[in-house]
Amino acid sequence: MSIKVLLVDDHPVVRQGLRRMLELEEDMEVVGEAASGEEALHQIGDVSPDIVLLDIKMPGMGGVETIRQIKEHHPEANAIVLTLYGDQYLAQAIEAGAVGYLIKDVGNDELIQAIRAVHRGESILHRSLSRELFSEFASLARGKSSQKYYLSPRELGIIHLIATGTTNKEIAAKLFLSETTVKRGVSRIFDKLGVKDRAEAVAEAYTRGLL
Repeated sequence: MSIKVLLVDDHPVVRQGLRRMLELEEDMEVVGEAASGEEALHQIGDVSPDIVLLDIKMPGMGGVETIRQIKEHHPEANAIVLTLYGDQYLAQAIEAGAVGYLIKDVGNDELIQAIRAVHRGESILHRSLSRELFSEFASLARGKSSQKYYLSPRELGIIHLIATGTTNKEIAAKLFLSETTVKRGVSRIFDKLGVKDRAEAVAEAYTRGLL
């Protein structure tokens, strides 16, 4: 039985290239294409994909929210992110329910093997990214640890940006959140780490191995 793949990317040339590549594989079938998250969610019930291969940044509904909607309404479909943005959105993607995260410089063979691996029930990550980071985010997203000092995937994303000197407004833009949500997140981070300001938070995060 073929692995059914839905391609979601706002660039037609990317979708066309992926389709040509995947359709050369005897065990894969491209069952649909979408240029946005909204379009993907509209199609997914009709085409019933095993794998949704999607970009993280698209007009309208972004990849993170699309993944979240897929996992809520179509949990049988596994989402693999294929992006240009390194691990910038890794935390949000894993928290939303992605089981794979690849960068667009991935080789054809690596992408094919990644799709097969996810279909077998494995999680995959681009070779340039930290598998330990992926495992940590995935574990937290599944709620395996309830100790207060652990940060959620979203909070880990925020503290990583704080460590680079990013402002709340800039964090909100990067993570597709409101400034109010970011402020609440920063307050929770301070509370969990037992600190009073950003400098102390970064220092404590380094001490605990979170950065």
